[in-house]
Amino acid sequence: MNLEYFIQTLTKEQKDELACLLSVDGMNENIRFENGRFCPHCYYNKPIKRGIVRGNQRFYCSECKRYFTANVKTILNYTKKDIRTWKIFIKRMFSTKPATLKELATELPICERTAFNWRHKILRVLEQKFMSDRLSGIIEADETFILQSRKGKHIDGIIGRRSGGVSRYRGISHEQVGILVGIDRDKNVISKVYGNGKISGANVVTTFTGRIDKKSLLITDGCTAYREFAEYENIELKQIKGGKSIGNDIHLNTVNNYHSGLKRWLYSFNGVSTRYLNRYLAWFKFIKQKNDCAFLFNELILR
Repeated sequence: MNLEYFIQTLTKEQKDELACLLSVDGMNENIRFENGRFCPHCYYNKPIKRGIVRGNQRFYCSECKRYFTANVKTILNYTKKDIRTWKIFIKRMFSTKPATLKELATELPICERTAFNWRHKILRVLEQKFMSDRLSGIIEADETFILQSRKGKHIDGIIGRRSGGVSRYRGISHEQVGILVGIDRDKNVISKVYGNGKISGANVVTTFTGRIDKKSLLITDGCTAYREFAEYENIELKQIKGGKSIGNDIHLNTVNNYHSGLKRWLYSFNGVSTRYLNRYLAWFKFIKQKNDCAFLFNELILR
């Protein structure tokens, strides 16, 4: 069989699925000590083997007098399931069509609550370690809105809204959560929930300050909040009134496409609680930029 020809016949979704499957084999639970063992607490480089705990090698540090395994200070610490179960979970979570919590609980020896907790442990890692992009060159910035959701939380006196409902108010209101997205032509992305309703200059400053190169060109719509930020950071600004493109380079197509893809992807979850929304933004960013299970496991989870 001509493998190259076979791969060329696959759709984009099938290629993504194949890449995800192959990257699972690259998950190496021993990678943390690939350059030699060290104590994660005091970084002393001569720990001593001292027994086995739940199938994991335990070490003792003679410097700080503490015991540890290779999983200490990672989301795998104190887990009651083996590494193989975690690897399958990660593979299914980052497949082309992410597995639901119910599907994961059916396929793996875990319950739905454990599947929920594992998902959010991984998302917290992504939020902390994969959301530090800096932007430079030509940068597009714009905000988008989704309805606020208190999914999974009961509030006395408030009637729950069905997924897919609409706001009680016209236009942009306090019932809508604003997401600010900045993206440059190298596909580096900053995305963050800034609050409710219309964006302010303070929101832009809080989200973008220190993360945009001073020599960049910032392209936005006519919102005054971006003018305040550009003046505050002394960054060149080009505003497009009405969102109409000016030439081949001055447009908001890239950021608007990112918004559209994000909303379609979020829709598949039948509603995402606002309190977890930043984690889902990190999940979507990882899918768009990397989507490599081996990278996630080796470089983010175990580091």
